[in-house]
Amino acid sequence: MNKELIVIGAMILMLVFTTHANNSYAQNSELNKAGEKVGSTLNELGQNLSNVGSEIGSDILNETKMTGKKVGIGAADVLRNITGEIKEGIIGNSSK
Repeated sequence: MNKELIVIGAMILMLVFTTHANNSYAQNSELNKAGEKVGSTLNELGQNLSNVGSEIGSDILNETKMTGKKVGIGAADVLRNITGEIKEGIIGNSSK
């Protein structure tokens, strides 16, 4: 009788360990799938942010280029005005 109880107890323990191991494996498998999905989503997000960053960088460069042109045109106008005033001063003084 004791021998039968020991065998039955051992079988129950093996069943419990086997079931627990299968559940743990299934949970790990699901965690791995979830981890892969999260990693894939983060990778996609990173690529999208990279594209947005490139677009923003391009826009900033275009704005900088336009601002540079405006500054250059403004500086040329100032120099033209100064040159005109100097010429008027020289011509105006020589006609007296």
